[in-house]
Amino acid sequence: MNHFLSESAVWQTTSEFVAPNGEISNAKGESVISVSETELTNESWAQTGDVKRINNYRIIPVSPTEFSYESLNPELGKQTGVFNIDRNTVFSKFKVETTSLNGYEIIRRENDVCYAQGALYDGDKLVNTWNATLIKSR
Repeated sequence: MNHFLSESAVWQTTSEFVAPNGEISNAKGESVISVSETELTNESWAQTGDVKRINNYRIIPVSPTEFSYESLNPELGKQTGVFNIDRNTVFSKFKVETTSLNGYEIIRRENDVCYAQGALYDGDKLVNTWNATLIKSR
């Protein structure tokens, strides 16, 4: 069964970020997945108005169902985390080094569409949540 990280692909993204007070920001972006025998990369960005958020992941397979990763996000800093795979679903848990920022994301794939939901916390305090639809374009 295919999941978000199972093949090299380009995904067009439509995202919605929700602040704790309910304020919603919409974004468009792209994720480019490249798979090799020893590692994967995900070069992704999402843009809301004039603000472009960038995450460039370097992903190392630990087993067929687990990957470790690090990502440089210019706004937040270096993120480290793990992807766990269950058939067509990727579960991600991460933290931002030298901060109390942490979070999770779940990405479920159905054919050439992925659905993502996640949350970012500062310690135990919610910073924002998001949901996204990713459509495979090539």
